[in-house]
Amino acid sequence: MKQQWVDCYIDKLLALYPQVHAYAAMIDRWAFIPEWSEVDVDFDLTRVLATERQLFELYGIRRQYNSGWIDDALRSGLQVLLPCDLFYLPHAKVFYGQEHAGHYIWVQQILPNGEYRIYDDHPAFQGAMAGKALRQAHEAMRMPYQALEPRCSEISEEQALMYTGRMLQTDTFHLGSFANQLIASTLPPIRKCEILKGTRHMQHRLSGLIRIFDVTPLPPGPNDEMVAVRQAVSSYMDGWRATVNLALKGLLLPVDKVWGRLEERLVKHAEGDQVLADAVIQFKGKLTSVYQQGGGLR
Repeated sequence: MKQQWVDCYIDKLLALYPQVHAYAAMIDRWAFIPEWSEVDVDFDLTRVLATERQLFELYGIRRQYNSGWIDDALRSGLQVLLPCDLFYLPHAKVFYGQEHAGHYIWVQQILPNGEYRIYDDHPAFQGAMAGKALRQAHEAMRMPYQALEPRCSEISEEQALMYTGRMLQTDTFHLGSFANQLIASTLPPIRKCEILKGTRHMQHRLSGLIRIFDVTPLPPGPNDEMVAVRQAVSSYMDGWRATVNLALKGLLLPVDKVWGRLEERLVKHAEGDQVLADAVIQFKGKLTSVYQQGGGLR
């Protein structure tokens, strides 16, 4: 089964540390809260980052945030996750020279000719990049880079399952409340379309919940119930993608042509996001039976 890609940070972290159980790493990747003003769209990542810190503690991953350039960290044997602007990355064909977007890449080493070997999974690329271009892409972000020690702790499947059962909660989905707030806002429809456009790079984070369902070892035997749960979550995600695409049309066409349909879709999202909490409840029930009974994993 093809794995769902979730975000540019957590998927690279899993590439760096294959010892980390992917289902434990995905918890709360979707727990962002969209925030907006009359001119900007941002995201509150407090819950995402708090859960990430607990994951690092669980696996003993040692990380430091550094300013300046990356050469000393690489020469000392650390691995670098470098925030970059896709506008300056030649392998990012959709964005290169056309659109600004924040992104993490994994810088693996300095090459003898002064270039850098980098790894990116989405858009897929592994190879050399000129130092000047890489530095320009990073400096545009005005963020520190992350330097990570290349080793982490090994934990058992049972420990990972217990952590997942404890950490996975039903109150971390905020798209429904976001839809309600957007509907109630007095901003003009064209601005609401711009706000929805600003969230399009975050919607795929819901794929983290799908990844959890797909890669967590559950007891062997029929799991028709979880197949239905997975489909319900997938349908909700597909609906959000369709909503964002409709908002993009609203920026290209007269907005009045799409706003009525867009508002109807937002109402459905606000009413329908209970499907996500219900999915977690059903999954936790399955998971609890695994680590309480012990063994019997697929």
